[in-house]
Amino acid sequence: MLKEIVNRALMRVRPGKQIAGEVGGLDLMLYLVEQCWNGLRGTVLSLRSKRAAVCFVGRNVRLRFARNIEIGRYATIGDGAILSGLGRNGLRIGARVNIGAYSRLIVGTDVARPGSHIHIGDGCGIGEYSSVGGSGGVSIGRNTIIGQYFSAHPENHNFKDLLRPIREQGTTRMPIGIEEDCWLGARVTVLSGVTIGKGSVIAAGSVITRDVPPFSIVAGVPGRVVGSRRGGDDAGA
Repeated sequence: MLKEIVNRALMRVRPGKQIAGEVGGLDLMLYLVEQCWNGLRGTVLSLRSKRAAVCFVGRNVRLRFARNIEIGRYATIGDGAILSGLGRNGLRIGARVNIGAYSRLIVGTDVARPGSHIHIGDGCGIGEYSSVGGSGGVSIGRNTIIGQYFSAHPENHNFKDLLRPIREQGTTRMPIGIEEDCWLGARVTVLSGVTIGKGSVIAAGSVITRDVPPFSIVAGVPGRVVGSRRGGDDAGA
């Protein structure tokens, strides 16, 4: 009876998800208590943000510049995550997005030069310990899934002047775009100015330094197109 009730609720929050038969009654009860507490915590925390919503937030989650943060309905934010909306277009997390524990989504860090944006589409998942900077702008399309320790860096330090420390030469900002329905493995790094096309698969540990065509399979440092999900396409150089 309890599983039936939970499964009905899950159909609203996570369509297609059902409690597995091997999950025992006591474990299910403990799970429900934790989720109810996370839901209460998240909904209250969202009152500080741009728009209140029913969402699930773990322990020790911190919001900075919260009025520039929008958390979508039924989103989940893991323990210890830090969210900062310091930027022109803020931080937007879509509906049913899952942000892994101890991740950092930081639009900007300098109040004298705020960042641009981080926009994450509905249904995305980002693994634990990931770091996304939004100084030059990062957009992630719907239903994209990303593994642990992901990092996105939409700016580069300038270093041409040999007479000045690099830290004093400023940065060049360029946006990153990851289109919908991509899969990026663990420890993928994406650098500024890169667009990853729709439906692409990026192997774990890859460093993406240039644009990726749609439906590509990419691996390596720097990342190279090694195949295509469209069977007839040739791999790029």
